[in-house]
Amino acid sequence: MSRLYIDLTTSIRWRRPPVGIVRVEREFAAYCLAHEADTVFCEIDSSGEYRALTPTRVREVLDDSWCQSAAPQDAVPAPIASPLTQRGRVQRIADWAAAWGPKIVPAAAYPLLRDLGRVLVDHHGAFVRNRAAKRAVRARLVSAQGGAAAHATPTTAALANTSIAPTAADTFFSIGLQWHHGAIHAYNLKRATGVRVVEFCHDTIPIDLPEYSGSAKQPFAEYFTCLAHTADLIAANSDSSRNNLHAFYQRVGILQEPTLRTVRLASPKVHLAAESQVLRDDEREILEQVSRRKGHVLYVSTFEIRKNHRLLLHLWKEFYVQRGNDCPVLVLVGMFGWGVSDLWAEMQASDVFAAGKIVILHHVSDALLASLYSSCLFTVFPSFYEGWGLAANESLAYGKLVITSDAPALSEATQGLGPAIHPLDYPRWRETIAYYIDDDNARATAEARIRATYVPRHWDEFSRDLLGAARELS
Repeated sequence: MSRLYIDLTTSIRWRRPPVGIVRVEREFAAYCLAHEADTVFCEIDSSGEYRALTPTRVREVLDDSWCQSAAPQDAVPAPIASPLTQRGRVQRIADWAAAWGPKIVPAAAYPLLRDLGRVLVDHHGAFVRNRAAKRAVRARLVSAQGGAAAHATPTTAALANTSIAPTAADTFFSIGLQWHHGAIHAYNLKRATGVRVVEFCHDTIPIDLPEYSGSAKQPFAEYFTCLAHTADLIAANSDSSRNNLHAFYQRVGILQEPTLRTVRLASPKVHLAAESQVLRDDEREILEQVSRRKGHVLYVSTFEIRKNHRLLLHLWKEFYVQRGNDCPVLVLVGMFGWGVSDLWAEMQASDVFAAGKIVILHHVSDALLASLYSSCLFTVFPSFYEGWGLAANESLAYGKLVITSDAPALSEATQGLGPAIHPLDYPRWRETIAYYIDDDNARATAEARIRATYVPRHWDEFSRDLLGAARELS
């Protein structure tokens, strides 16, 4: 490989604590910045072209402070800021209608109006994507006529003379939220330069389980089809994700698949006891609140329908009725996602939530998250389906037992070191969680087994494996 090119668009546009996919791009980029001297980092500009970034800009983006939120850490039951602040105007209107429709529209008419609203939102999304594509074409025409500087944004103007120029001997990595930014850009780059392209499959959930992804099935089908005609290598985070992608390509009739390779994700290098002095005063107060009495059980995940928070809500309702103040706190860490308006309303109205036995935290710093992991009784991960399950793997890295669903990728991520239960098997979840809450010796035995047999995998290893897979292309 003559030179590496890495698209940092996802990291540049993500200014809050990173979710799993964002962390993958950031960790890989940080490794290449430190160990691959000729790496060129770039972003997609407003015209759809890739522009090189200065070393100073790259270091700024990859510094931890880039993802630190200025918002205070909230220990709910105080009201949470709306999760809709970053959504488009049409989507916000649809969300408002979904919340208030049943109250102001006759019950018989509401299902029809709801479905009509979903169609309108889908068509509006298609219109926005089409408009953006047309604007990109017009911008290229203006640039070709020598007038780009007058129409460029400040960022584009600053990078006007540094568009990337890879060759067929180089390799271009595009491993972030590319379905959001547009897979067509890497396709155009490959057509123009012949550069080898490495993409990443984080999961195929919108295609295989569309009921958990809103209206994302068609855009993701288009995205993965575009990848089939762009990528020389598609790395997948698990055998499960790789097999699902292969099955999709077989169903839609892709005649020549790109190379598919499993490159499993990693966990952070951690200390089993987090240093409490690195916490801010408000973070230390949160930690003290959730750790009182019987301690806390932790679930780190986006708050969305696929993650099966409803199971935990009903379990904790039951635990609170049975145990009262001796019920441990359920700590949910993660940003709001899709399809949880009803669940959120139910949770806020519940006695267990009012008693502070369920706490939701978002915009959590790495220091607070490390402290929550290291001081918890154990963690849970009852998701219906995962591409990998980074938080389940992180739990083991902190030496903590994790009780997961029996989703195939979670078994890969946890190396079989914890109970795996069907996500709808309520009695067994209740029995298993209660057992590990009450039996200190059982938890100690599980943690001893993790310390003895868990094989940690760090981001340096992930990065070397991804680079190795890419270099095999040549």
